[in-house]
Amino acid sequence: MVERKKMFLKRFLAHHTLRKREAKWIIDYWLRHPEKLGNVHFVTNASVSPRSLIMTAYGFDGEPFRYRRGDLITVNPEKAYHDIRLHDGAIYVELNFQGMMIDEMWIDIVELNPFEPVAELKDEVTTSAQTVIRASVAQFEEERLLVEIDKALDRRDEKLFRNLTSQLHQVRASKLF
Repeated sequence: MVERKKMFLKRFLAHHTLRKREAKWIIDYWLRHPEKLGNVHFVTNASVSPRSLIMTAYGFDGEPFRYRRGDLITVNPEKAYHDIRLHDGAIYVELNFQGMMIDEMWIDIVELNPFEPVAELKDEVTTSAQTVIRASVAQFEEERLLVEIDKALDRRDEKLFRNLTSQLHQVRASKLF
């Protein structure tokens, strides 16, 4: 994985220019010290991570540069560079560049961010959604039965008509609850 990260970073630097020129120092540092790349995790939404780095290339809107380690936050790449050199440990890096969503090398090295919050549905939302779905299904069933009742009347099929109207009464009764 470290070798793939190295190859990606070399290609990235060859094809993209970071909006904060000094941010390149950090990538160069990792390329000169591949043992450090094992602690580098390329992710999306790095800002939710306790130690994160966001770097953006020209041609992409967004924050040009931001480094965070705990309560320390800086937009100065030089300060971040020195902090990264002095402190080991996992760092979650978000690289923003044009074409990233279709870049095979990027997709190959990007990881799931373990700090990304998982969306949890509240019970009220789930209950409301289920109610809407049940009502929609009942409405659809009622409309279907009305069409079938009309067809039964056109064919003068009294047995089918009685069966369908019984079903229609059940559907309408279930909508009351």
